[in-house]
Amino acid sequence: MATTIEQVYDYLKAQGLQPENREFGIFFRYQMFNFIILDYKDDPLFFRIVMPGIMDVDENNRMDVLEACNKITGEMKIVKAFINDNENSSDVWLSTEQLLDQDPGFDDIIPRSLNTLLAAHREFGSIIDA
Repeated sequence: MATTIEQVYDYLKAQGLQPENREFGIFFRYQMFNFIILDYKDDPLFFRIVMPGIMDVDENNRMDVLEACNKITGEMKIVKAFINDNENSSDVWLSTEQLLDQDPGFDDIIPRSLNTLLAAHREFGSIIDA
C-alpha cells in the first residue's frame, strides 16, 4: 500500500496541481499561492498543509503580526498562524493540521484545507490592514 505522502502526491497530480517532491514533503501551487504538505514519516496519520511566507515580518510590524496570528489561531477552526523565524528572515506561515483515518478521503480533506487556508489568508490581510 502507498504511504500517505505518496497518496497525497497522486491526488494532487490527478487534480492537475503539478506537485513536486521535496526533502520536506510536497510543494505545489494553488490559486497562485505556494503550499507545502509536510511528510511526517514517523506519523503517517498526521496531515499538515502549510501556506508559507504570506507576509514578511520585521521589528516594525512584529507586534501587529503577532496579534493577527493570535486572532486567526484563536478564531478560525483548524488553522494555526505563526511567525517562522530563520537565520536570514522572518515571515508568517499558515497551516492546517488533522489526524487522518486509516483510509482518508483526500478528495474532501485537501480542498477543504486549501479553502480554509485561503480564507485565513484573506482574514489575516483584513486584520493587518485594519
